[in-house]
Amino acid sequence: MSLILKVHSFLRNLFLSSRIEVDLDQEVRSHLEMLTEENIRAGMPLQEAQRAARIELGGIEQVKEQVREERVGTWLHSVISDYRYGIRQLRKNPTFTAVALLTLALGIGATTAIFTLVEAVLLRSLPVSNPAQLYRLGKDPDCCVRLGFSRSGDYAIVSNELYEYFRANTKDFEELAAFQAGGTFLGVRHARTANPAETYFGEFVSGNYFSMFGLNANAGRTLSVADDTPAAPPAAFMSYRLWKQIYGLDPSVIGSVFNINDKPFTLVGIAPPDFYGDTLSNVPPDFYLPLATEPFVKGESSLLNKSSAGWLNVIGRIRPGTNVASTEAQLRVELQQWLRSHWGEMSANERLELPKQTLNLGPGGAGITTMRQQYSDWLHILMLVASFVLLIVCANVANLLLMRGMQRRQQTSLRIALGARPTRLVRQALTESILLSLMGGAVGLVVAYLGTRMILHLAFDTTTQLPISAAPSLPVLLFAFAVSLITGIIFGIGPAWLATRVDPIEALRGANRSTRDSGSLPRKALVIFQAALSVVLLSASGLLLQTLRNLQHENFGFDRNHRTVINIDPVLAGYKPAQLPSLYSGIHDSLAALPGVASVAFALYSPMSGDGWSETIYVEGKPEPAPDVDAGSGWTRVSSGFFDTIGNPILRGRPIDDHDSNRSRHVAVINETFARKFFKNEDPIGKYFGKAMGSADDYEIVGVARDARYADFDFTKPPGAFFFLSQSQSSEYSDPNAASTELRSHFLHDIVVRTQPRATLSDEQMRRALASVAPNLPVGRIQSLDQQVENNFSQQKLIAQLTSLFGALALVLASIGIYGITSYNVARRTNEIGVRMALGADRMAVVRLVLRGAFLQVVLGLVLGIPLAIAGGRLLGSQLYQISGWDPAAPAIAVGLLALSAFLASLIPAHRAVSLDPSRSLRSE
Repeated sequence: MSLILKVHSFLRNLFLSSRIEVDLDQEVRSHLEMLTEENIRAGMPLQEAQRAARIELGGIEQVKEQVREERVGTWLHSVISDYRYGIRQLRKNPTFTAVALLTLALGIGATTAIFTLVEAVLLRSLPVSNPAQLYRLGKDPDCCVRLGFSRSGDYAIVSNELYEYFRANTKDFEELAAFQAGGTFLGVRHARTANPAETYFGEFVSGNYFSMFGLNANAGRTLSVADDTPAAPPAAFMSYRLWKQIYGLDPSVIGSVFNINDKPFTLVGIAPPDFYGDTLSNVPPDFYLPLATEPFVKGESSLLNKSSAGWLNVIGRIRPGTNVASTEAQLRVELQQWLRSHWGEMSANERLELPKQTLNLGPGGAGITTMRQQYSDWLHILMLVASFVLLIVCANVANLLLMRGMQRRQQTSLRIALGARPTRLVRQALTESILLSLMGGAVGLVVAYLGTRMILHLAFDTTTQLPISAAPSLPVLLFAFAVSLITGIIFGIGPAWLATRVDPIEALRGANRSTRDSGSLPRKALVIFQAALSVVLLSASGLLLQTLRNLQHENFGFDRNHRTVINIDPVLAGYKPAQLPSLYSGIHDSLAALPGVASVAFALYSPMSGDGWSETIYVEGKPEPAPDVDAGSGWTRVSSGFFDTIGNPILRGRPIDDHDSNRSRHVAVINETFARKFFKNEDPIGKYFGKAMGSADDYEIVGVARDARYADFDFTKPPGAFFFLSQSQSSEYSDPNAASTELRSHFLHDIVVRTQPRATLSDEQMRRALASVAPNLPVGRIQSLDQQVENNFSQQKLIAQLTSLFGALALVLASIGIYGITSYNVARRTNEIGVRMALGADRMAVVRLVLRGAFLQVVLGLVLGIPLAIAGGRLLGSQLYQISGWDPAAPAIAVGLLALSAFLASLIPAHRAVSLDPSRSLRSE
């Protein structure tokens, strides 16, 4: 048959099926009449002739079915017919349909919610032109400032001078752009208003930043190369989110002046709505400023013209057909050339380390993947947990379908006896399962949307602006469809096949006869499977909850109660170093005068605030540390009274106090680890050290504080070496990097307020107290120290909460499965139980009979699940804290919860069994 005739036949069979069926019926009956007439002419009586004709023809419906199967496109007609049949079957049993849909919606919705985050964080590229062409410097993301010419890893962040060198010499890139690593907070005020400056997040970018990404402005224009020159008027570019939320898409904002850190900038344009910057972050940039304006904004703490200060990420669009490995090799050569041009500025250790300096070129289509690395392990764990829940859902719905298939056993047997093909019955049952799963997937999208919103709320502060939408994207929709389809096949294929494994003769004997239950083993196996997976999930959630509890009750070395942390940044209000002492003094007095305030202290950064400064330590009288020796220490600058305010006790010597002025001997307080690391068994009090080469006698150690966790975020390791310097003392250095660090360290960012135990102090009171001293000083976040500490293990809290939620869901589903199969078994064995009771069995014997059947499956599930739970604990080992993956308490609790749930789920069918009337059962039998 030619293609044209096939197409014509297909369309005719599809759209004229009713007419074709009438023609087929007439044709078959005409053929039957012809055979009957031939038999009559052969001498047969009429009835015998008709019977012989039907036998010869083989049955009217069978012949019609054979003809239909030979038609072009009959498969589509069959699919439509099976679809209609499936809809009718689901409508006939609304209770079954509702239960199955709800179960599927929970399983598919939970899995889709997690995949929404996986797709957004781990799979999605930047919303820019041809992201596959983008490559960035650095194997792993780095932040935020690296001083000096040596890197322990590769060169992931570079100075502006090195960026310009790469841009001028690497011709394999069509465009090479740079932007600030980590961004910066800015004090911004619209020049048309008299309101004080507000804090917004910003980023310095090169003039070709937007053109490199292939982006156009939503309104106005983007920053250009012309804007990124020292002589250009200061220009700024705003995010679409800020333009919409704060300025209501007002077009007059474009071209107006904004005071940024008290410096005038003209807003030239608005970013595209879907562009959130170069890094997926919960604090995306609100303003983009040209690199050339960084000295204008930052003043004396500027990094733009410091050749040894790495603070810029670099991403470029590579030319088509370029060998990336060759480009990477060229960049490494250029790096060595540039470093050798600065030989005279290097320290002795940096010169020794020079041959080891290298860089890597990696895919940049996803931008800077800090969040991807931060959340990768947790998202994979959550995806695995959600998959376990989905498997339990599949087992549950498969059990429902198995029991439904057994109830329809007579109907299936009758259809087979009438000539229905088993393959067609399997296909109809599978179509019904897939239809059910697709409907469940549609409802699951609503569950996924709500679940994603809940997860985002749990994972991130509500004040953040994470550019992840809970609304499903196209990849998420495709994933939900694929999961629904696969789920329907998984839970439908077994019941569909078993439904045809019936003996028509046996099944047609009658519904009241107790026949062999051919589906018993698969149903029990599915319940065992559910119980095993439930134990695994409950055990994992127990381990993670204990980890969270251990973190929350950890002794971090300071007192978290009755402490409030206020974040400020004097740079944003244009304060100069000379103005800082009077500013801090005025703020201290204003806050200390508030009712209920016990003490106030300042710090460069407070404990576990997310910040961290570190330096190489040089000890007086000891040789300079070799390049391969760990001689680093964290540090912060604090005011008088800090240790009392923070609750970090001094073990030896004294704390920093009001006597430590810039005219007195410069002092430092160290922690216990610092003393052990640099002085071993010596008494550190009275010893000297420095944080710059040639300045080993800068600071006299006057006290030793108890070890506390300030900037060590790896909770599996003890606190590292740490020291504290006085807010009132400053040192002079000839090295420009050391001088810059010293200058910036006097801009203290955190104020710690300690209140009396029963005192109440509102945020508004503290803001008013600050405004009375410095009206233009932007005030950032105000939060309790306890909440600041809790923020450091928000991931652990999220994973524990979600795993517990999934574990509870798995337990409920397993309980439903146990209840369902126990109820079905009781219903099947109604007559048997009635006979037992008629012969003298007491009620407790019947209860034991029912419970024994249920608990046998639970015990087998435990035999399978406990080893899996132990293996799962071992898999979680790196994510646990102060608890072993082998800890027996978690599996034991999981076993107890499952046993209790199984008992409660079996109790209702058991009660129904003992309530039977034996006489009715005997009459039925």
